Amino acid sequence: MADAISPQDEGHSVPAPNSDAVADQHMSAHDWQAIERDADFRELVRTKRNLIIPATIFFLLYYFVFLIVVGYLPDVANASVIGNINVAYVFALSQFFMTWILMGIYVWRAGTFDALVQRIVARVRGNNE
Repeated sequence: MADAISPQDEGHSVPAPNSDAVADQHMSAHDWQAIERDADFRELVRTKRNLIIPATIFFLLYYFVFLIVVGYLPDVANASVIGNINVAYVFALSQFFMTWILMGIYVWRAGTFDALVQRIVARVRGNNE
């Protein structure tokens, strides 16, 4: 970690406080295994996993289908939709909308995640302070 110089030291370097040590002291004050066994924590992990993994798989499949269509089915990709706009352009632009939709779904569900986190933090702080 870089050295910090205070105005009182007149150019003498003094080691900066080790924030990792402070964080380790704070973390050791909690029983992390008990938190991991907590029903709310397990529900938080389960609900996040049930959203994130399927959404990631869906988006990756959606993206790779686009690449497969463009690479292996050029006639389909070049099919005109409106004027000079073809299927490939529409599919490529739909990637942006799909990203926004998935982000919106995550933000909508984040309220559930936040409520669970607040319950967990309140319980941990109540037990340790």
